[in-house]
Amino acid sequence: IATVFYRKAFLVIIVLSLFFLVMPAISYAQDGEVEQEYSREFGLFSGWADGKLKYSQGKYQMVPLHLQIGFDITYMLENINIDPPGNLKFYFEPFINPILNPAENVEVGNNFMLKYSHPLTQKLSVFIESGLGLLYTTLHTYEQATQFNFSQQVGGGISYLFAKDKVVSIGYRRRHFSNADIEEPNAGIDMDYILCGITIFY
Repeated sequence: IATVFYRKAFLVIIVLSLFFLVMPAISYAQDGEVEQEYSREFGLFSGWADGKLKYSQGKYQMVPLHLQIGFDITYMLENINIDPPGNLKFYFEPFINPILNPAENVEVGNNFMLKYSHPLTQKLSVFIESGLGLLYTTLHTYEQATQFNFSQQVGGGISYLFAKDKVVSIGYRRRHFSNADIEEPNAGIDMDYILCGITIFY
């Protein structure tokens, strides 16, 4: 059941990803202009991630190295007569995460994320985010029979606009990854993230 769910979920993600990539160009061609000054963003994020291994009773620790390639999709809410005070964004998040414990290894993959940012002042905003991802890890663990896994994450944080087109952010994220019962064992690994970084709008 879990495997079927993940297959359907990622099919939906792929379709939505293509939709979010194509729609801004279509909107621009039809309207002749973009309503917002900045509709895309590029970010670099890093921090610390820590989790527990259930079977080996050890630590799973790593340094996240994430890119964020985002698109403002608030217009989709406005098209159905929802006018939020903040912004809704969809972004791709390719990553290469060096693993430090229980042994030096690496994770590579990509997350597909939605983020809603709510302004507190002209420069300060809070945000919540959630998404699914795919990852491959070179680390062999007792918890996971496969090195290819699926992930789910949810989090939030705060952002500060320190220039017209630049934001610095810090946030917390909770991530779970497993192989969707493709092969046993599949105990899953849960991790706590602290991420900080800079985003440039264009």
